Amino acid sequence: MGTQAFDSWLVPVLALLVALPVYGQEPRPGRDEMTGVWIRASSGVDRPDISHITAAGQAVMDAYDHATDNILRCLIDWGRVITVSGFPMEMIVSQNQVTILYEYNHTVRRVFLDQTEFPTDYPPSLVGYSIGHWEGDTLVVETRNLLPGWINMEGVAPYTGAAVATERFTLGPERQTLTVERTLTDPEYYSGPVTWTTEYVPAQHPIYPYDCTIGSFGSSLEG
Repeated sequence: MGTQAFDSWLVPVLALLVALPVYGQEPRPGRDEMTGVWIRASSGVDRPDISHITAAGQAVMDAYDHATDNILRCLIDWGRVITVSGFPMEMIVSQNQVTILYEYNHTVRRVFLDQTEFPTDYPPSLVGYSIGHWEGDTLVVETRNLLPGWINMEGVAPYTGAAVATERFTLGPERQTLTVERTLTDPEYYSGPVTWTTEYVPAQHPIYPYDCTIGSFGSSLEG
């Protein structure tokens, strides 16, 4: 094989190899550092902006009845899992997936990095279906296929099964903070995006077992 023929064969092969990391991007040091246990820096500061709530959304909030809330049956939906105070989460970053383990109710989320299309046959669930990609060292996650739920505790900020959530996970300098900017769109309940930001710091202890006795959590909120 002559030099010219070899070069003509080598160039497209190299181009293909360069393009391969687009899916299932290999973790690198800045991304690997997201792996670990994180806890909210302070509670009660990441309230969602619900100024765009529609009449339909407000009606759902007005009709909220704590006695019938699934939280009393230890069923915690996506929104309240990610905003509840006091409980840490563990992030595990790998090549094709980011796994997020929430201490709260032993909730597990899987963020698929090697997919770009949402499945049409995947059933709605409490945590939905999440697809992510990297923009530099920021992890961008889109979640769909959610069952209807609430963003915050005690009947604040409901969402429908058509809601779409986007999260941006960004590490601060020297891994001192992890900032998560969240946006939720849900045309039935909100005329504009719902936004809120949570800041986490490295936790000083691992994920602990979570014991939810049906009814006990709600009882503690009474009075």
